[in-house]
Amino acid sequence: MDFRGMWPRFGMSMLIITLIPAAIWIFCTLLNFLPSVNISISPLTRWFFLGATVVICLIMAPSRMFKTCNLPKDGIYYAMLPASHLEKFCSQLLFCVIVCPFLCLLAGVVADLFLTLLQFGPYHEWIWSPLRHLSSLGPDLAAISEEDAEALEIIKFGFGWFVVACILSYLCDSATFMFTNTIFKSHKVLKTILALIVINFVVSAISNGLLVGLLFSNLDMDFSNMAMDDLKLFVKTSLIVGNVFNAIIVTGLFVWTYFRLKRMKY
Repeated sequence: MDFRGMWPRFGMSMLIITLIPAAIWIFCTLLNFLPSVNISISPLTRWFFLGATVVICLIMAPSRMFKTCNLPKDGIYYAMLPASHLEKFCSQLLFCVIVCPFLCLLAGVVADLFLTLLQFGPYHEWIWSPLRHLSSLGPDLAAISEEDAEALEIIKFGFGWFVVACILSYLCDSATFMFTNTIFKSHKVLKTILALIVINFVVSAISNGLLVGLLFSNLDMDFSNMAMDDLKLFVKTSLIVGNVFNAIIVTGLFVWTYFRLKRMKY
């Protein structure tokens, strides 16, 4: 049912999102016709564009695909579907986290390849060209390992937790908008963004206040004289605690969304 209803509900919006990099390509191509203007967009920048379209798709998917799940009248059809609450939640999870963003990314890559074939545009390299630099990464890491094995360990640790942080950030965005999709009844994306701005302002004010209080307190925390082992332990602990905290938030939002759907009354 969800696959058949994807295009009527979200197909056109997803197509527009996917074509955002193409619009940038057209704009830069037109500018290149001006004298002394030669704009070139690197593959890394284009990957950034594709990532932005995936995030936009991730944000909009819940309110487009399952817009009526919490509406008193229009939501009756969704409530009467022959599926359990867990199956409905898993359906939302599948489409909002995996299917819609993946289709947006896939369509964006195909569009990028087509635009690269056009020689007069700002795309002069294939989008996968940065991957060829990975071949030189092995010898560099081997050299670092011979000179300072401890530095290589820190690099591996930091990169691993950076990947975990990116995945958790992706899931947190999806969990947040899936959850608010069960709360707000109209202008769901806009209200969620405004709520996040307010929450971020409050959290920043509190954290900045605590930081200022810490700096002017009598606590003896001199990082300049801290031993290297203690400093590394502090950084590792901060990364682990931050990611664990984000994982708890993501899990809590997904579980709360499930119970919101389960207890929804129409």
